[in-house]
Amino acid sequence: MKIAAIMCHHCGRKNCVRRHGRARSGLQRYYCSGCGRTFQINYIYQGNEGNILRQIEALSEKGKTQMEICRSLGITAMELDRYLYLISIENKTH
Repeated sequence: MKIAAIMCHHCGRKNCVRRHGRARSGLQRYYCSGCGRTFQINYIYQGNEGNILRQIEALSEKGKTQMEICRSLGITAMELDRYLYLISIENKTH
């Protein structure tokens, strides 16, 4: 059985990634020797997902309240405020 090469979430390299133990949740962690960062393929906590900003933007455009967004994504209101701040900065630079 051939296993597909894992791509680094940060730098995009495939040939530098190796297994790096397990997270507290029991999920496999990976280490990229190219950029020196660790990551997981799946996260239990949705705030760590890479596309969280796009998800927040989409939900806020649908007219969802901040509490509805927090509940649906499983993040705290404090973290949502931080993500909304990052989105506002991103929109100012474009």
